[in-house]
Amino acid sequence: MFRPSFAVGLIFLAAGTGTSVAATAADTAPRSSWQQGSPESAPGSTAAYDREAERKLLDKANAERAHVGLAALKMDEGLVRAARAHAAEMASQNQISHQFSGEPSLFQRLAASSSLHLNLAGENVAMAGTSDEAHEALMASPPHRDNLLSPKFNVAGFAVFRRGHMLYVAQDFGSSTPSYSVQQAQELVSTSVEQLRTQARMPRLQRVDDRSTQSSACAMAQADSLGAATPPAGAYMLRYTSMQPEALPSNISKVIAQRGLHTYSAGTCYAKTQKYPSGAYWVVLIFY
Repeated sequence: MFRPSFAVGLIFLAAGTGTSVAATAADTAPRSSWQQGSPESAPGSTAAYDREAERKLLDKANAERAHVGLAALKMDEGLVRAARAHAAEMASQNQISHQFSGEPSLFQRLAASSSLHLNLAGENVAMAGTSDEAHEALMASPPHRDNLLSPKFNVAGFAVFRRGHMLYVAQDFGSSTPSYSVQQAQELVSTSVEQLRTQARMPRLQRVDDRSTQSSACAMAQADSLGAATPPAGAYMLRYTSMQPEALPSNISKVIAQRGLHTYSAGTCYAKTQKYPSGAYWVVLIFY
Protein backbone atom coordinates (compact mmCIF):
# COMPACT_ATOMS: atom_id res chain seq x y z
CA MET A 1 0.00 0.00 0.00
CA PHE A 2 1.41 3.39 -1.02
CA ARG A 3 1.63 5.94 1.75
CA PRO A 4 2.17 9.57 0.67
CA SER A 5 5.05 11.42 2.26
CA PHE A 6 4.29 14.83 3.69
CA ALA A 7 4.99 17.13 6.59
CA VAL A 8 3.24 20.26 7.75
CA GLY A 9 3.91 23.13 10.10
CA LEU A 10 1.87 26.05 11.39
CA ILE A 11 2.44 29.54 12.64
CA PHE A 12 -0.16 32.09 13.71
CA LEU A 13 0.57 35.70 14.61
CA ALA A 14 -1.69 38.56 15.63
CA ALA A 15 -0.93 42.27 15.78
CA GLY A 16 -3.09 44.68 17.69
CA THR A 17 -2.33 47.64 19.91
CA GLY A 18 1.33 46.93 20.31
CA THR A 19 1.11 43.19 20.96
CA SER A 20 1.75 40.02 19.00
CA VAL A 21 0.90 36.41 19.78
CA ALA A 22 2.69 33.41 18.33
CA ALA A 23 1.80 29.76 18.58
CA THR A 24 4.56 27.18 18.96
CA ALA A 25 5.56 25.86 15.55
CA ALA A 26 5.27 22.14 14.89
CA ASP A 27 8.83 22.03 13.57
CA THR A 28 12.12 23.52 14.76
CA ALA A 29 14.34 25.93 12.91
CA PRO A 30 17.73 24.52 11.83
CA ARG A 31 21.00 26.13 12.73
CA SER A 32 21.89 27.84 9.49
CA SER A 33 22.23 31.26 7.94
CA TRP A 34 19.29 32.43 5.84
CA GLN A 35 19.50 33.21 2.14
CA GLN A 36 16.67 33.40 -0.35
CA GLY A 37 16.54 30.24 -2.42
CA SER A 38 16.64 30.28 -6.19
CA PRO A 39 15.09 27.98 -8.80
CA GLU A 40 18.61 27.47 -10.16
CA SER A 41 20.13 26.61 -6.77
CA ALA A 42 20.12 22.85 -7.31
CA PRO A 43 22.38 21.91 -10.27
CA GLY A 44 21.35 18.73 -12.02
CA SER A 45 17.88 18.62 -10.48
CA THR A 46 14.49 20.02 -11.40
CA ALA A 47 13.88 23.10 -9.29
CA ALA A 48 11.31 25.77 -10.05
CA TYR A 49 8.17 27.45 -8.82
CA ASP A 50 5.08 25.45 -9.73
CA ARG A 51 2.51 28.10 -10.58
CA GLU A 52 -0.11 25.55 -11.60
CA ALA A 53 0.14 23.89 -8.17
CA GLU A 54 -0.11 27.32 -6.53
CA ARG A 55 -3.33 28.02 -8.45
CA LYS A 56 -4.76 24.62 -7.57
CA LEU A 57 -4.07 25.07 -3.86
CA LEU A 58 -5.73 28.49 -3.84
CA ASP A 59 -8.73 27.15 -5.76
CA LYS A 60 -9.04 24.24 -3.34
CA ALA A 61 -8.79 26.55 -0.34
CA ASN A 62 -11.49 28.85 -1.69
CA ALA A 63 -13.72 25.89 -2.52
CA GLU A 64 -13.42 24.74 1.10
CA ARG A 65 -14.25 28.26 2.30
CA ALA A 66 -17.26 28.50 0.00
CA HIS A 67 -18.50 25.16 1.35
CA VAL A 68 -18.73 26.64 4.86
CA GLY A 69 -20.07 30.01 3.71
CA LEU A 70 -16.86 32.05 3.86
CA ALA A 71 -15.67 34.64 1.37
CA ALA A 72 -12.85 33.67 -0.97
CA LEU A 73 -9.27 34.62 -0.19
CA LYS A 74 -7.97 37.27 -2.57
CA MET A 75 -4.48 36.70 -3.91
CA ASP A 76 -2.03 39.51 -3.15
CA GLU A 77 1.13 39.69 -5.26
CA GLY A 78 3.17 40.95 -2.32
CA LEU A 79 2.15 38.00 -0.15
CA VAL A 80 2.89 35.66 -3.07
CA ARG A 81 6.43 37.08 -3.31
CA ALA A 82 6.98 36.56 0.40
CA ALA A 83 5.61 33.01 0.27
CA ARG A 84 7.71 32.11 -2.78
CA ALA A 85 10.91 33.33 -1.16
CA HIS A 86 10.18 31.20 1.90
CA ALA A 87 9.16 28.12 -0.10
CA ALA A 88 12.40 28.33 -2.08
CA GLU A 89 14.38 28.63 1.14
CA MET A 90 12.69 25.53 2.57
CA ALA A 91 13.62 23.67 -0.62
CA SER A 92 17.24 24.77 -0.34
CA GLN A 93 17.29 23.59 3.30
CA ASN A 94 15.38 20.40 2.40
CA GLN A 95 13.05 20.83 5.38
CA ILE A 96 10.08 22.90 6.49
CA SER A 97 10.23 25.70 9.02
CA HIS A 98 8.51 29.01 9.66
CA GLN A 99 11.73 30.88 10.33
CA PHE A 100 15.26 29.80 9.58
CA SER A 101 18.18 31.18 11.51
CA GLY A 102 18.78 34.76 10.39
CA GLU A 103 15.51 34.92 8.42
CA PRO A 104 13.06 37.77 9.16
CA SER A 105 9.86 36.96 11.06
CA LEU A 106 6.62 36.32 9.19
CA PHE A 107 5.32 39.84 9.80
CA GLN A 108 8.62 41.33 8.64
CA ARG A 109 8.63 39.20 5.48
CA LEU A 110 5.06 40.18 4.61
CA ALA A 111 5.61 43.86 5.37
CA ALA A 112 8.71 43.97 3.17
CA SER A 113 6.86 42.43 0.22
CA SER A 114 3.34 43.88 0.45
CA SER A 115 1.90 47.38 0.78
CA LEU A 116 -1.25 46.08 2.49
CA HIS A 117 -2.20 47.22 5.98
CA LEU A 118 -2.27 43.89 7.84
CA ASN A 119 -3.52 43.53 11.39
CA LEU A 120 -3.41 39.73 11.37
CA ALA A 121 -1.17 37.20 9.66
CA GLY A 122 -0.78 33.44 9.56
CA GLU A 123 1.21 30.81 7.74
CA ASN A 124 0.98 27.13 6.82
CA VAL A 125 4.00 25.25 5.49
CA ALA A 126 4.07 21.76 4.03
CA MET A 127 6.21 19.31 2.09
CA ALA A 128 4.47 16.73 -0.09
CA GLY A 129 4.64 14.83 -3.37
CA THR A 130 1.62 16.54 -4.95
CA SER A 131 -0.56 19.58 -4.34
CA ASP A 132 -3.50 17.25 -3.58
CA GLU A 133 -1.50 15.52 -0.84
CA ALA A 134 -0.45 18.87 0.62
CA HIS A 135 -4.02 20.17 0.68
CA GLU A 136 -5.42 16.97 2.21
CA ALA A 137 -2.73 16.95 4.90
CA LEU A 138 -3.33 20.60 5.81
CA MET A 139 -7.11 20.16 5.93
CA ALA A 140 -6.68 17.05 8.12
CA SER A 141 -4.70 19.04 10.70
CA PRO A 142 -7.02 21.18 12.89
CA PRO A 143 -4.71 24.20 13.36
CA HIS A 144 -3.83 24.33 9.65
CA ARG A 145 -7.47 23.89 8.72
CA ASP A 146 -8.27 26.79 11.07
CA ASN A 147 -5.95 29.05 9.06
CA LEU A 148 -7.46 27.96 5.74
CA LEU A 149 -11.00 28.46 7.04
CA SER A 150 -10.48 31.49 9.25
CA PRO A 151 -13.14 34.17 8.66
CA LYS A 152 -10.59 36.74 9.83
CA PHE A 153 -8.32 36.24 6.81
CA ASN A 154 -9.26 37.91 3.51
CA VAL A 155 -6.00 37.92 1.52
CA ALA A 156 -3.36 35.29 0.84
CA GLY A 157 -0.24 34.39 -1.08
CA PHE A 158 0.36 30.70 -1.90
CA ALA A 159 3.70 29.42 -3.11
CA VAL A 160 4.89 26.01 -4.32
CA PHE A 161 8.54 25.30 -5.04
CA ARG A 162 9.20 22.01 -6.81
CA ARG A 163 12.54 20.32 -6.28
CA GLY A 164 12.87 16.90 -7.82
CA HIS A 165 9.78 14.91 -6.84
CA MET A 166 8.96 17.01 -3.80
CA LEU A 167 6.82 20.15 -3.41
CA TYR A 168 7.61 22.74 -0.73
CA VAL A 169 4.48 24.73 0.11
CA ALA A 170 4.12 28.05 1.90
CA GLN A 171 0.67 29.55 2.45
CA ASP A 172 0.70 33.08 3.85
CA PHE A 173 -2.56 34.58 5.10
CA GLY A 174 -3.49 38.10 6.11
CA SER A 175 -6.30 40.29 7.32
CA SER A 176 -6.12 43.47 5.26
CA THR A 177 -7.61 46.62 6.76
CA PRO A 178 -8.58 49.84 4.94
CA SER A 179 -5.96 52.47 4.20
CA TYR A 180 -6.86 55.97 5.40
CA SER A 181 -5.48 59.40 4.64
CA VAL A 182 -4.37 61.58 7.58
CA GLN A 183 -7.62 63.53 7.39
CA GLN A 184 -9.76 60.38 7.23
CA ALA A 185 -7.94 58.82 10.20
CA GLN A 186 -8.40 62.00 12.24
CA GLU A 187 -12.12 62.06 11.43
CA LEU A 188 -12.47 58.45 12.61
CA VAL A 189 -10.73 59.27 15.89
CA SER A 190 -12.88 62.38 16.39
CA THR A 191 -16.08 60.45 15.77
CA SER A 192 -15.09 57.94 18.46
CA VAL A 193 -14.30 60.75 20.91
CA GLU A 194 -17.69 62.35 20.29
CA GLN A 195 -19.47 59.01 20.74
CA LEU A 196 -17.78 58.50 24.11
CA ARG A 197 -18.80 61.97 25.26
CA THR A 198 -22.39 61.28 24.19
CA GLN A 199 -22.44 57.95 26.02
CA ALA A 200 -21.14 59.68 29.16
CA ARG A 201 -23.85 62.37 28.77
CA MET A 202 -21.20 65.06 28.65
CA PRO A 203 -21.32 68.22 26.50
CA ARG A 204 -19.82 67.95 23.03
CA LEU A 205 -16.19 69.05 22.79
CA GLN A 206 -14.98 71.54 20.22
CA ARG A 207 -12.34 70.11 17.93
CA VAL A 208 -9.52 72.46 16.93
CA ASP A 209 -6.83 71.96 14.31
CA ASP A 210 -3.36 72.00 15.82
CA ARG A 211 -0.34 71.20 13.66
CA SER A 212 1.74 70.47 16.74
CA THR A 213 -0.57 67.56 17.61
CA GLN A 214 -0.04 66.06 14.18
CA SER A 215 3.71 66.61 14.52
CA SER A 216 3.66 64.81 17.87
CA ALA A 217 1.98 61.77 16.29
CA CYS A 218 4.60 61.59 13.55
CA ALA A 219 7.40 62.12 16.09
CA MET A 220 6.18 59.03 17.94
CA ALA A 221 6.12 57.04 14.73
CA GLN A 222 9.60 58.17 13.76
CA ALA A 223 10.98 57.28 17.19
CA ASP A 224 8.90 54.07 17.33
CA SER A 225 7.92 55.10 20.85
CA LEU A 226 4.87 56.62 22.54
CA GLY A 227 7.25 58.49 24.82
CA ALA A 228 8.43 60.73 21.98
CA ALA A 229 5.41 63.05 22.47
CA THR A 230 5.18 65.31 25.52
CA PRO A 231 1.96 67.05 26.66
CA PRO A 232 1.70 70.84 26.60
CA ALA A 233 1.21 72.64 29.92
CA GLY A 234 -2.31 72.49 31.31
CA ALA A 235 -3.55 69.77 28.95
CA TYR A 236 -4.26 66.05 28.94
CA MET A 237 -2.42 64.04 26.29
CA LEU A 238 -3.56 60.56 25.31
CA ARG A 239 -1.31 58.43 23.11
CA TYR A 240 -1.88 55.02 21.55
CA THR A 241 -1.17 52.82 18.55
CA SER A 242 -3.72 50.79 16.63
CA MET A 243 -4.41 49.27 13.24
CA GLN A 244 -7.85 50.84 13.53
CA PRO A 245 -7.57 54.51 14.54
CA GLU A 246 -11.23 54.67 15.58
CA ALA A 247 -10.71 51.91 18.18
CA LEU A 248 -9.94 53.97 21.29
CA PRO A 249 -8.26 52.07 24.15
CA SER A 250 -10.78 51.26 26.87
CA ASN A 251 -8.71 52.89 29.62
CA ILE A 252 -9.02 56.39 28.16
CA SER A 253 -12.81 56.61 28.31
CA LYS A 254 -12.73 57.99 31.86
CA VAL A 255 -10.44 60.81 30.76
CA ILE A 256 -12.59 61.72 27.77
CA ALA A 257 -15.73 61.71 29.97
CA GLN A 258 -14.31 64.18 32.50
CA ARG A 259 -16.06 67.44 33.27
CA GLY A 260 -14.13 70.61 32.66
CA LEU A 261 -12.90 69.66 29.20
CA HIS A 262 -13.86 72.04 26.42
CA THR A 263 -11.69 71.50 23.34
CA TYR A 264 -9.39 68.88 21.85
CA SER A 265 -7.13 68.23 18.89
CA ALA A 266 -6.25 64.95 17.17
CA GLY A 267 -3.15 63.85 15.30
CA THR A 268 -2.58 60.56 13.44
CA CYS A 269 0.41 59.15 11.62
CA TYR A 270 0.57 55.76 9.87
CA ALA A 271 4.01 54.15 9.70
CA LYS A 272 5.80 50.83 9.41
CA THR A 273 8.35 50.55 12.19
CA GLN A 274 10.50 47.93 13.85
CA LYS A 275 7.83 47.36 16.50
CA TYR A 276 5.07 47.35 13.89
CA PRO A 277 6.57 45.93 10.68
CA SER A 278 3.13 45.69 9.07
CA GLY A 279 2.33 49.26 10.08
CA ALA A 280 0.17 50.98 12.69
CA TYR A 281 -1.54 54.30 13.31
CA TRP A 282 0.17 56.45 15.94
CA VAL A 283 -2.49 58.63 17.54
CA VAL A 284 -2.27 61.67 19.81
CA LEU A 285 -5.27 63.32 21.49
CA ILE A 286 -4.82 66.55 23.43
CA PHE A 287 -7.65 67.84 25.65
CA TYR A 288 -8.01 71.31 27.15
